[in-house]
Amino acid sequence: MEQLYLGIDGGQSHTAAVVADDDGRVLGRGRGGPSNHADQPGGRERLRRAIRESVAGALAASGHHGVESTEFAAAHCAMTGAGDYKHEIISQMIKARRLKVGHDAPAALAGATGGQPGVVVIAGTGSVAYGEDAAGRSVRTGGWGFLFGDEGGGFWTAAEGVRRAMKAQDETARATALGDLAREYFSMSDLDALAAAFYYEKISRDGLASFARIVHQSAEDGDEVARAIISEGSAHLARLGATVARRLGVAARVASRRHVSQRARTRAFAAALDAQAPAPSPSAAL
Repeated sequence: MEQLYLGIDGGQSHTAAVVADDDGRVLGRGRGGPSNHADQPGGRERLRRAIRESVAGALAASGHHGVESTEFAAAHCAMTGAGDYKHEIISQMIKARRLKVGHDAPAALAGATGGQPGVVVIAGTGSVAYGEDAAGRSVRTGGWGFLFGDEGGGFWTAAEGVRRAMKAQDETARATALGDLAREYFSMSDLDALAAAFYYEKISRDGLASFARIVHQSAEDGDEVARAIISEGSAHLARLGATVARRLGVAARVASRRHVSQRARTRAFAAALDAQAPAPSPSAAL
């Protein structure tokens, strides 16, 4: 009988699932909504819906049906954030002879290095760095969330873009096109309306984070303020990766896992990492 294997990557912006066979061939992929912030009102149901949608999509694409009726040989769920409730909820939905629910950073490292020692810098909606050495020791830096950290991630990048546009309007910072871009992107009459929409939760954190793409494009188009944001964010990310490498005492290859393809940050990250990482640590942006 065919053995099926399930992998889930649960993030702040979306959840992805893949179904594979014994030979490691991906048979189907599925996608669902965000699976983070499950401890907030309605969060557990969002997690259930994200798991159900992504796994059902992957099964359907592989020619199989029924999330509850399918038993997997093994399932690994790499989830952003923490909380034992995720294992509790997922184990009630997914049947697998072997089931592991853990943080997404170790899985990202395994995917980037093929299971070899190294350091991965994850810059999605948030940001975190994680590394392992040959002895199995691990170190993690960052991942403190949008209020206390996550510099260089999507939310930070977007928020900095809006913040500096507001300061430019106050004439306390350099002029930038980001204000006009933000008003257009969020369909707001002015920046006051944009601020109110976020504070009153009419724009979600993930919704605001999506503006990071516009900041990156503006940097590519030559806006100096946007370029400064990308440079500063990349330096933060490089510092996370270099710190993990230093604490592990390794000169490891550092991989950057990006939320979207962002050439400006890739170049800035590589330059910052080359300046900060222990030699001889060739940087790679994957």
